[in-house]
Amino acid sequence: MKSKLTYLFRTLKLLTLEFGAMTSIHGVGYITSSQRTLFEKLLWVLVFGLSLTGCSWLIRDAYRRWDQNPVIISFDEKTKPIWSFPYPALTICPETKFQMAIMNYTEEFLKFERNPDVYVPDEKRRESFFSALHICNQHQLSKTVSQLRRYNHTVERNCLETLRWMSLSMSSMFETFTLQNSQVYYWEYFKEILTEDGICYTFNFAWDLFRPGVNPEVEVSDRMMWSPEKGYLEDTFSVVEPLRAPGTGMSNGLTVDLVLDVSNFDYLCKGPIQGFKVQIHTPTEYPLMSKRFIRVPLDQEVAALVKPQFVGTSWKLKDYEPARRNCYFEHERPLRYFRIYSQDNCELECLSNFTLATCGCVRFSMPRIVSETQICNASKIPCVVDAERTLSTALNSTIKRTAFTFQTRCSCLPGCTVLRYDVMLTQGPLLWRPHRRAAGRNGSYRDIHKVRFSLYFKDSQYISITRNEMYGLTDFVANCGGLLGLFMGVSLLSLVELLYFCTLRPYVLCHYRDEMGQIETSRRNRKRMALNRRKVIMVETLDAVIRRRRMVEMGHLIGFRRRLRKIKVHDFE
Repeated sequence: MKSKLTYLFRTLKLLTLEFGAMTSIHGVGYITSSQRTLFEKLLWVLVFGLSLTGCSWLIRDAYRRWDQNPVIISFDEKTKPIWSFPYPALTICPETKFQMAIMNYTEEFLKFERNPDVYVPDEKRRESFFSALHICNQHQLSKTVSQLRRYNHTVERNCLETLRWMSLSMSSMFETFTLQNSQVYYWEYFKEILTEDGICYTFNFAWDLFRPGVNPEVEVSDRMMWSPEKGYLEDTFSVVEPLRAPGTGMSNGLTVDLVLDVSNFDYLCKGPIQGFKVQIHTPTEYPLMSKRFIRVPLDQEVAALVKPQFVGTSWKLKDYEPARRNCYFEHERPLRYFRIYSQDNCELECLSNFTLATCGCVRFSMPRIVSETQICNASKIPCVVDAERTLSTALNSTIKRTAFTFQTRCSCLPGCTVLRYDVMLTQGPLLWRPHRRAAGRNGSYRDIHKVRFSLYFKDSQYISITRNEMYGLTDFVANCGGLLGLFMGVSLLSLVELLYFCTLRPYVLCHYRDEMGQIETSRRNRKRMALNRRKVIMVETLDAVIRRRRMVEMGHLIGFRRRLRKIKVHDFE
């Protein structure tokens, strides 16, 4: 065990010395060098540590910028023509909700509030009154919540049809409609739409926005003629919906004249303000009158100067997670009720789902699958109001967790491609009575009030806005490389070198040491064998020399003896 630790320590020491001698990272060679004193090594350790700390701090800031703020919004290089955008959708809701001859809301509400126990109207009046509670001021219900809950299912049977029957007809509210300097039939362009404000009428709304089964009264086409992300289809150069403006100014805009009869005014349902609510929105967004609207007072003319604001997204951001770029493309967040994603559509769908889960039904104006979801009756109005308040404000701590779960599940981020309309309003008195008298149309107009609303575009070219990649992966890597090179002299090859000495080099030393030992042993054995062979050869060679010398000496001795014998024989003779 001790020998293994010793070998490991020696291996690490060898690796450290070898790395310090060969690396290109500044300062490491001074720390591992054997020619430096201890004081010099400690000094270089301090300098290296400070450089590493500063570099790490700046790299962390660079990573935060890359991770948290990868998107920048900038102006596009090219302008877009006005005909590439559709007219904004125009939704009009009257503040006068009912025909007084059919429904006197003030009279019925006061009877119900003073003595709800003896309030027993006939079936038609009961149906009308409880249906009217859906769109009148909700704060009036605080005094009658317990009475409404007590009625339970004995209230109205068909709220939607009753509201249509009681509401002002289009013919009694619309007078004239002028489009692109030509007077046209208003009923060909304005269609009925349901909002939380009751029965309203909308112009240039994309009715193919709904999925099949959501609005059975609308025939859904196979494809959208226009969407914020794709624009108009290439083959739609003819007149298609939503309509688009050919130019600017009043001659290419629209003007609608609306009238109200004083005999239908009810000051308890929607308060003391009379007139119209107007909302300008994108054709592919369902109108929510409670979020934003323009109020048009009686006997006034309001002109809206519209400027499209288009926000697109660069293709480079499609690889980012929606949470990082803080937006959704249309295909990333499919909705159940709508074919086009927008933040308003998503929030409305989320509210509808939360109301359905809380109350078992939805408000009449909320999107729903008609064959699966019921409309709440008047006894459920307090539950609907509480659900809307809970989802938006989360007041109750117990229900707050449920609401938060729905909000998280909804995840209604803004759309990556958004079309908005900036509106600048001008308002002035509408002197329509003197104008009619001057035209020779004398009569009593005391009981009639008129308003005029106009809309037109300001410029023929608009600069759009684009979400671009502010800090991409290439910028982050380049920033890190610059910081590493500035503080420590590190390059990409330095990192490869460090990786090599941390992985491959120790692996080679640890796993091939036995083979290297065997190779070294075999080399030593070979040397020994060769040395022994040389010794044997040398001994054999020495013996041969000795034998040869002996043989020579014997030869010399025999020859001497022979010569000696010859001499003796010669002398004897």
